[in-house]
Amino acid sequence: MFSLRVFAQLLQAWSPVEALPPFEAWASGALPYWMLVICQVLIIIACARVIWRLSRGLIMPSMATGKFLLSLGGIYFGLMCLRLIIGLTVATGHYWFSARLPTFFHLVLAGFVLVYGWFHVRGFYASQPPYVEQTA
Repeated sequence: MFSLRVFAQLLQAWSPVEALPPFEAWASGALPYWMLVICQVLIIIACARVIWRLSRGLIMPSMATGKFLLSLGGIYFGLMCLRLIIGLTVATGHYWFSARLPTFFHLVLAGFVLVYGWFHVRGFYASQPPYVEQTA
């Protein structure tokens, strides 16, 4: 989804399509567009690397990594929900808060972090031997 978002904004910048939101709707304006695209490409590369490594079984689940990612993803998701709520209610005219499309895709990225964290936690528990209670 995030890759499609980056492609759609590039398309609107170079050859606008009426079926898509205008170029300005895709970004909050917090970064210059050239810098935003570089950051987005780096994010896509990082996500693709994680997906590739997961598909090859190259990542060992770690409880510490899982807890960190779940915490980070939860904070990120919560802040973006708060941004969306503020933008829909009290700051409808503010350029950063009222940028709904970028906020939605931040929620997508936060979801990726949460799912990756869940993989680590779930995988860690699955790799542990079953607990057998010993009686004396």
